[in-house]
Amino acid sequence: MTRCVLALKHFKRVDLHFYKATHEHHSSLPKKLFQKRTRAQLFESLVSTVISQQLGLAAADSIFARVKKACGGRLSPESVLEAMPAALRAAGLSGAKVKTLKTIVTAIKNNKLDLLSLKNIPEADAVKKLMSIWGLGPWSVEMFLMFALGRGDVFSPGDLGLARAMEAIYNLPKNTPRSSLLAIAEKWSPHRTYASLLLWRTRDTT
Repeated sequence: MTRCVLALKHFKRVDLHFYKATHEHHSSLPKKLFQKRTRAQLFESLVSTVISQQLGLAAADSIFARVKKACGGRLSPESVLEAMPAALRAAGLSGAKVKTLKTIVTAIKNNKLDLLSLKNIPEADAVKKLMSIWGLGPWSVEMFLMFALGRGDVFSPGDLGLARAMEAIYNLPKNTPRSSLLAIAEKWSPHRTYASLLLWRTRDTT
């Protein structure tokens, strides 16, 4: 039985309202969250996550393409390290995001951060390592855990899309406290990543 099927069975058992509210999107869920990724792919994913901070998808994709071009057409620790800060800012990055990328690269080059090893250590340890990097906050770490590392039980209460979807499904007031969202999401554990995917899909179709 795939993890996707297990997740849906769990939602039906512990939160029938959520299960029914997201039913039309169940068939769109991936059977597996984890895909084997190289260090290079993980690095590119982390760069993409940093770029996406506080941006819509279209804007983030556009800036990502320009940043990649500014790095010689290939994103790697070496190419980001060699890129001039002015060129990265001209590509659309804020000074803070440039600093974050340079800090990530420095940590990798100094062997303080091994992105590949994050797949094989306890989640709490992976979070601690990533959060120690300047400019990587909870949202960035949660997105990286979900989409790059394929962790199955991640929920991001600070993500506006997830919050709005939950408010709509549960008829909650706008700007419901994160603590209340976390309390609801706790029922979905250990499959909160799949629950998050369903919530985002409901937002995409409303």
